[in-house]
Amino acid sequence: MKDTAFYNYYNISYRYTPDTPKTPAWKENLKIEKDKVKSNNRDPEGERYKAFEKLEDTYYAMGVRNRAKYTTVSQVYAALSEKYSSDYYKQFSELEVTAMYDNELEMTLFGCLGGGGNLDDPHLKGEVRDVTEKQAHEYNRKTINMQLCNIFGNAGIDSAMLSKYNMTFSIDPYSYSLKVSGVDDAGLTAMLEKLLNKDNNSRELFYHIMHSNRASISDNAKAKYHTLNSFVSVTGQDPRQYRQTEAGLVNGRGENILDVYREALKISDAVPAQFKGDAYRVFEENIRKLLAEDFYRIPDLNLSIGYKDGMLQDLSNADIMHNRFDQTV
Repeated sequence: MKDTAFYNYYNISYRYTPDTPKTPAWKENLKIEKDKVKSNNRDPEGERYKAFEKLEDTYYAMGVRNRAKYTTVSQVYAALSEKYSSDYYKQFSELEVTAMYDNELEMTLFGCLGGGGNLDDPHLKGEVRDVTEKQAHEYNRKTINMQLCNIFGNAGIDSAMLSKYNMTFSIDPYSYSLKVSGVDDAGLTAMLEKLLNKDNNSRELFYHIMHSNRASISDNAKAKYHTLNSFVSVTGQDPRQYRQTEAGLVNGRGENILDVYREALKISDAVPAQFKGDAYRVFEENIRKLLAEDFYRIPDLNLSIGYKDGMLQDLSNADIMHNRFDQTV
């Protein structure tokens, strides 16, 4: 397998240009964490990812040769268009030709297949079968259980000690602060919370719970969560200090959430400068839509998950979600 990396070799304006080559997104997704939680673990032995590896191996040398030969993007497009229009490629279907063109172009321009590649490529023999949603969930849950066991074990917490407890991990949706309940030892509770609140463990665990319960979470609850997390990332404020009024969401100082977001956005690094106008328009639109749905009645995603005998246990998060915006003035 070639050690490919993403880089915008031709400085295409609408594509990200890193200072140094970066690991392709599909490879980044396959990294297995051993001692911290990752919300979405994917099996590197799956057929889909083996196919991505084969495609990168196939087109790696072609990409290197093309970059040495063609100095502009237009030259690359012209050369590959001519190549894949030649008589030799008439033996392949239109889908196959398009796939080969796409994969060689991506490998030339960026040194890797950022999204994994076009799987209609005839260099792949036979159908590439993807795992089922059930298989993906089972692999992910098994891996997260392993990560949690390692986190606790590395801290000297014996699994036999934990097996006495039927624990619940509850996570705040805006600060991602995690609380442990079900343990009658205050010292152990504090240690577990410290471990789970470091290295983004609580946030990753929250994402996993949210994904596992997505069918029972309303669209309005999801929209509220995403909108208010945008507010947190830009302002650093807890959005629960705002109450719904006739004028919108207002804090104790009389400030409207839209005004606070707009002013903070001007100096925030959370959103690139060229996207700040769009970010405000989207935020404003979402707030107004949610207010029209009786914002204070929409539940927050205060999600929880059980933990017993080294395994996470799904809870009924439809019951655990509850509303924090419970006042109107």
